[in-house]
Amino acid sequence: MTPEKDTILYFVDNDRQCSNECREYFLDNGFLVITAESGLECVAKLAKIEPDVLVIALDIPWGGGDGVIARLNDGLSLRKKPLVYAIGDAPAEILSERSGLAPYNCFSKPLCKDELLDRIGIEYACRILRNKNAKSCLGIKAT
Repeated sequence: MTPEKDTILYFVDNDRQCSNECREYFLDNGFLVITAESGLECVAKLAKIEPDVLVIALDIPWGGGDGVIARLNDGLSLRKKPLVYAIGDAPAEILSERSGLAPYNCFSKPLCKDELLDRIGIEYACRILRNKNAKSCLGIKAT
């Protein structure tokens, strides 16, 4: 996937090695990357950044990734909702149960960054197509 210009990926994990490796990987693949290490820091930055993609570890301190995801779904007002992916040490099915995300949006550590990038690419392309189709249905020229 080659993201559109200025596509922001927000990577939240208190595992600095994983965070640094993923930051470099996604920067190399054309994303603008922002990082955080706790739920508190994540929510504070979400109000300012409004990322396109959020990759969040469920076991982060100060609220946990599942708490941040719940906050996104229950009233954290953002102009656009990011694509959300959960990561953690448990199998995808367990991460899915904890986060409320579909199992295919949950990734066990150690992360297969290529697999995560592919999943982001598929969902991001679908979002772009949905937006263009919605605009054409309303008679608005798609850009």
